[in-house]
Order: sequence, then structure tokens, then C-alpha cells
Amino acid sequence: MTRQRWDVGLLGTLALTGFGLLYANGTLLVAAAIPLTYVLYGTLSRVPATIDVAVERSFDQPAPRPGETVTVTLSVENTGERVLTDLRLIDGVPPELAVTDGSPRACVSLTPGAETTCTYTVVAKRGQYDFDDPVVRLRSLAATESRTESIPADGDVTLSCANTVRDAPLRDATIPRAGTLPTDTGGSGLEFYATRQYQPGDPMNRVDWRHYAKTGTFVTVQYRQEQSIRTVIVVDARRVGRVTARPGYPTGAELSAYAGERLYDALEDAGLPASVTAVGVDEGRLDGLVGPDGLPWVDPEDGAHAGHARRVFGELQTIADENAESTALADVSEQRASSRQTDAEPPDGVAVAADGGPDERIRRLLARLPPNAQIVVCSPVLDEWPVELTRSLSVRGYSQVVVSPDVTDAATVGQRILGASRRRALDEIERTGAATVSWNLDQPIDTALERSLAHLIGGR
Repeated sequence: MTRQRWDVGLLGTLALTGFGLLYANGTLLVAAAIPLTYVLYGTLSRVPATIDVAVERSFDQPAPRPGETVTVTLSVENTGERVLTDLRLIDGVPPELAVTDGSPRACVSLTPGAETTCTYTVVAKRGQYDFDDPVVRLRSLAATESRTESIPADGDVTLSCANTVRDAPLRDATIPRAGTLPTDTGGSGLEFYATRQYQPGDPMNRVDWRHYAKTGTFVTVQYRQEQSIRTVIVVDARRVGRVTARPGYPTGAELSAYAGERLYDALEDAGLPASVTAVGVDEGRLDGLVGPDGLPWVDPEDGAHAGHARRVFGELQTIADENAESTALADVSEQRASSRQTDAEPPDGVAVAADGGPDERIRRLLARLPPNAQIVVCSPVLDEWPVELTRSLSVRGYSQVVVSPDVTDAATVGQRILGASRRRALDEIERTGAATVSWNLDQPIDTALERSLAHLIGGR
């Protein structure tokens, strides 16, 4: 597309010449030479018929993880035979990706064969994002004419932020026991637990014959009983966690779902069965996976549990990114404050029922949990609900780990206050006996997962 802007100069020339002849004014005739020169200069400095440039785009990491920054490099080379005195370009950044450093725009002057680059960084979000072709605009030396074209870019086009973790460096956290967990009850096993008086029917191989030789009485040896365990991953996808510290970054609920999926894959690789559930999901969004209690549930006994788990995590990532607002962090504090001042039904995120016990979501979750389970709660911990959940689990003797991505930035006073409230809530969770892993987003997710697995499968 070509635009010309010499019509104003031509109009001025004709006007001054006409008035000069009409009034026989030599000054106006001489003044007409000024816009006439502008018109002649613009006519001589024309843009070429085509913009001969080659554009190449590259990512420093084509498959990042959610929340990581990706450096995009855009190279432009003048492949024609004319000097491009005023070349402007803008890269086709997907609107879902936030530019945090640098600029996808550039204004350069290129001689034939010359090349220049511009770099900028974006924040990766889960999914695949296609970059549009860069738009290039060439203006003439007199700025009277311009041509705008979309130039296909070679190199990288799609930024894929996937959740594949089969190559995750989690091998140092190998399990010390294959799918079993020592308990504080006696029974059959390998580790000595206690002795008791012999009872008819006890196996003869468990009679302590040395004790009989010394005392003449029969006692039965008990060993520490080992029971099969199951890990249950609970993802907190409630509305209160669908907030970001800064625009363009993943939400707290989105990061919680991502951590849950990474942990699920790591446990699958380690040979530990894992169940998956979530709170804050509309029943209609996961048809076939939601039970009568309104909770999505995927069990290892399900023949297609891996595919169903992927479906749950994918849906969680989708809803967690809906209506995300950076200003919502302050709204969370206001919502919690208002809930303490009214007797009406508390908003989403408040976990105390009218009788002082756990809310209905926690009751339904507790009813679903199998005995002898290890619970992993993935939550940004922006309200009291995770604290109330861990308290209820602790009363029932469940082993727990809470993985919490930190989305409380210190940019505003409200965010600093919420950050202090989150740290207090994590302290409350630790006092219930649960292990807490706070994921600082400046650190790789693998760091948080290794700490989680150390608590989960290696013991505290």
C-alpha cells in the first residue's frame, strides 16, 4: 500500500501563483517557488515499487514454561539495491503475550546488504501462540510517500508453552519405598515394631523362640505395618486465585494447575499412583469426570486416567486464565474484609460455614479422599480456604504438602499487605503439620517440585 503526501505542496504552489498573477505581486510569485521545490523534491524522492527486505525471527527458548520470559530477536536485512532511508517495522506479537522489556518496533536506515536487529522479551503463557508477519513501512526521504507491506518472517513463528515434563530433572528425588508407607500400627512387615502375648492362631514363624527359651512364655513379634498409599493432587482453581501480579503474567490458579500437572507427571514417572481433583470448576465444563458431589475426580484405577488427567489440567489452565486482572489482588483483600462484616453468604474463597465448621466444598472433598492418602494442595493461598482445608486434613491424620506459587508482587501497598497475609497463612498451614513449598516465580518450577517430592516421597 502506497501513500503520497505532496498534494498540499502542489495546492500551495498553485494558490500562491494564482494570487501573484491576480494581484501582480512579485513577492507571491517568488514565494510560490518554496512549495514548488517541495513538490519537485517529493517527486524525485520516491519509494521503490517493492520493499526488498528479509526478516527473520528467533526465540531464545521455543518451548518455555509458564511465567518464564522469552527473548525474541527480529533481524531485518536490506536485500535490494537502494538505500532504505526511513524503514519502520513492528512485529506481530500475539495479544495474549505481554512485552516486558524492549520493544517489537524499530525505525532504521539500511544501505544495500546491511542488517539490523531488535530484541524484546515476552512472558510465556500456557498454550501455542502464532506470531503474525511483521509489518514494514518505508517512507521516502522527503516523507511525502510511504509504502506498507506485511513481510513473511523466516525462523520461529510459534511459541509453544507446553507442560511436558518427561525430561524434568527430578531424578534426585527418587522414591525410597515403592508405593508403600510405614504406619504406627503393628502387623506383617519387615521392620520390628513390638511384641505382644501369644494368641492362638498366630503364625509360628512370628513366635519369639529366644524369649521362650529364656522365660518359658510365648510372645508374638509384630513388625511395622506397611500400607499402600495414594497421592491425591488437589488444585485450587477458585475465582479468588485467578489474579496476576502484573498484566500478561499467568494467574495464581493457572500456576497452581501447572504445578499440579508437573507433579502428577513426576509421580507417574516414579511409579506412584496419583489421583487428581480440583475445586472451583463448573460441573458442566468436565462432563463425564464430575461426580454427584460436583468434584472432578481422576483415579489411577481408571484405564484412561492419564488422558482424563490431561483433560482436567487443560480445563483448569483455561478457566484459570479467564478474566484475569492485575488489580484483582487488591479486590481479594476487600472481599475478605467484607465477608467478616456481614452475615450474608460469604463470597468465593471464604471457607467457614455458619456453624463454624469447614465449608461444603471441604466436606465434599473430605468425603471423597481415600484412607492412607497423601494430599498435595496446589494453591496460591490468597485467602483462608487453604488454611481451613489443611486443618481439616490434619485432624483426620492425612500427610500433606502445600505447593503455593507466589503471585503477590510488591509493586503497590495493597499487594504488599496481601503478601504479608499470604505468609501468615502459610505459617498457619505449617502449624497444622503440613509441609509448605512456596514457589517464587523467579525460580524454575523444578526447584519447587524437587522440594515438594522430598517432602512427599522422602519423608519430612
